[in-house]
Amino acid sequence: MITSNPRISFVPFHWGHAYAMELREFDAQYFRSVPNFRDMLRQYQATGNAQTAMAGGKIICCFGYVKLWHQVAEMWMLTSNQVASHSVALTRGAQRHINHIASQEKLKRLQATVNTQHDLAMRWADALKFQREGVLRHYGADSADYMMFARYFDG
Repeated sequence: MITSNPRISFVPFHWGHAYAMELREFDAQYFRSVPNFRDMLRQYQATGNAQTAMAGGKIICCFGYVKLWHQVAEMWMLTSNQVASHSVALTRGAQRHINHIASQEKLKRLQATVNTQHDLAMRWADALKFQREGVLRHYGADSADYMMFARYFDG
């Protein structure tokens, strides 16, 4: 179970959820900068490794992971303006979900990239016990700098 909060429910991710949510500005900016984002979202859905969190009939966030190769995966997340009102439950739930992913996939590494200008996302990755590995200059489709974060597991 990702969260014990009865006000938050999880449904399998559908690529259309990203179009139905009120994206936060950083997420919306990224969304606009990736020319094939709809195809990426469809691929995320096809993996079966993605969820949509909902509260009060509104989408809070969509998230998941993609296996890159044996014992290595990368997380992704899109957040709505509703996410701030559920930050504690989502942080606790994210910790449980990360531990579940690591165990289920026998991961040694789970990574995520975060726009270095997105202070809230940078702090959240720190709170989730990801380690900062380094800045990826002009990495994003938006040509922004991104921080590579990773968590390591005994697999």
